[in-house]
Amino acid sequence: MKIALVCGSWPPERCGVGDYSAKLQHALQDAGVDVERIELRGWSFRRSAHYRELLKYSGADVIHVQYPSVGYGRSLVPALTPFLGLNAPLVVTLHEYEIYRSYRRPWFWSFAYRARARLFSREAERAAFAKSFPRRAGDDHVVPIGSNIPVGHSRTRQEGSVAFFGLFWPGKGIEDMFDLARQIKAVGGDPGRLSIVGAPVAGQGQFADFIRRQCGELGVRLFEDRPADEVADILSGHEFAYLPFPGGADERRGSLAAAIVNGCLPITRHGQATPDWLKNATISSETPEDAITILLNSENRPDQMDSLRKNVQAAAERYAWPKIAQRHRSIYDAILADRAR
Repeated sequence: MKIALVCGSWPPERCGVGDYSAKLQHALQDAGVDVERIELRGWSFRRSAHYRELLKYSGADVIHVQYPSVGYGRSLVPALTPFLGLNAPLVVTLHEYEIYRSYRRPWFWSFAYRARARLFSREAERAAFAKSFPRRAGDDHVVPIGSNIPVGHSRTRQEGSVAFFGLFWPGKGIEDMFDLARQIKAVGGDPGRLSIVGAPVAGQGQFADFIRRQCGELGVRLFEDRPADEVADILSGHEFAYLPFPGGADERRGSLAAAIVNGCLPITRHGQATPDWLKNATISSETPEDAITILLNSENRPDQMDSLRKNVQAAAERYAWPKIAQRHRSIYDAILADRAR
């Protein structure tokens, strides 16, 4: 079996979907699937002929498009895939369908009526797509994301330590981490047990400077632009992860997946889209004030913490790439078997 895996961005370009696609490629190859990476330098309409050539000469049994990604921009070329006159069935993974406003959703018409299968990272995304396209063709599947960060091998996990992991982007929770640091300092704690692990984002230089200044002033450790293996080792050395997502935790949060596979106990917000299995593997915290209370009282609840650790271990299994690859392979197999009949 050969898969043409299409994405608009691939490492080293910074794009979560690109990172995911690269991890999926390697996991599928480890599972015995032949994968050809399809990439273009620019996705303008005039590049569609070259895109068709790449797909045609790949000789793939299945074309699998990852959408969206940074590299596509607002290009419609990925949506043209089923109209390129190719013989291979189309599978598409839709990573963030809910973020698109109603006027952009007609762009997904070809994925709704010409794809043999659509993959979503969480049930809420699948339900939103079904509502938009109730008479769609093909099958829908919910397949969880895997962690873009591997499992680290820190020799010691510092008791009471807290890590924040994510890109340096305003409004994503880093500001709450600094509030937590101030409160820890106010009660005589050591802000040096707190770490921010992440990377600056293009166009957000001033915010990155703000983070550096705050870390320096508060004594918070900063690990900036580190390779994935080092990030894993850093996370695996922390007891807690503080990830106050504004919209609440759900299956699509890559930073949460990275924290869980590395054994951190996540402190985060629970929202309407937080599934029960993830609620059981995290500690609910709406504010930094809640978080400081949790940290100060954790030693007094050993049974509760032990139960949480077991739930975190169980959640980590959901993010295991071999299982995700096998789920993909079973979907491909079913499509090809149906086609052969």
